[in-house]
Amino acid sequence: MIYAARVNSIQPLSNHESLVGLPLFSQQLSLSAGTFPNPEGERIVGPMRRGLKIAVMLDGRQSLELDDRPAVLVRGPALLVVANSGDHVQQRTGLSGGVVRCVLMQFDLDFVEREFAAPMQQLFALAGAGDAGIWVRPADADLCALALQIAECPVAAPLRRLYLAGKALELAAVALDRIVGQPPLRPARLPARTREQVHAARDMLVAAMQEPPSLAELARATGLNPTKLTSAFRAEFGASVFGYLQELRLQQAHALIAEGEASIAEAAFRVGYTPAHFSSLFRKRFGMPPSGLR
Repeated sequence: MIYAARVNSIQPLSNHESLVGLPLFSQQLSLSAGTFPNPEGERIVGPMRRGLKIAVMLDGRQSLELDDRPAVLVRGPALLVVANSGDHVQQRTGLSGGVVRCVLMQFDLDFVEREFAAPMQQLFALAGAGDAGIWVRPADADLCALALQIAECPVAAPLRRLYLAGKALELAAVALDRIVGQPPLRPARLPARTREQVHAARDMLVAAMQEPPSLAELARATGLNPTKLTSAFRAEFGASVFGYLQELRLQQAHALIAEGEASIAEAAFRVGYTPAHFSSLFRKRFGMPPSGLR
């Protein structure tokens, strides 16, 4: 898996190399890929197109809001899928600063209803009539590999569009396979003070990744009881406190190994795992052993 090994080590594409809204399939698919500005706090507001949106974010963080719903956090590497059959307004807010690396595909409604009929019927049924369903999942090695193959398209014109169209369909198939049958996110709105407290808990985890505080210690430090902290953290970040920590540890270890900055054992110890436990978790998360990055 050459591309999977380079998820955290590819060089950012320059703006002129990025694809922006390339029309494919008689303009029924718009494809964008590469590196794009992502100023922290910048908000982009506009209509959510009807159809199917699939994004693989390799690096960066954004929040997505539909209408007056609570925001959904998308933190790379992540898969975002939105199935929309109604009229909605979206707002995207940059959270990471600098740039975001991603592949974004927008399929028109009539195209997906015709070509992806069975999975789209399931997604629209889960979302509700005229509503929009949002799914966010960690992007595994296969998804990241496909996104990189699109972003670093190795085929020149005149066959470039054919290559990109094929890869776009392949990425759509893999992405839909990850979410079909699973309910969309329905995030609860947290009070401003509670959001501050769970973000403080998240920051404490990040700062002490190797020897993280216990749930009780986090609760005391943030002024929440353990039960409230657990439920509020999941509502804000889409994962349990220590599920979030595990993902953070594995992503950092992945980067250390892929970039040659640490051996497998060193990477495991740096993020707080024994090598044996780390190898087991790594295989479950990325679908390959850590040695597959070498």
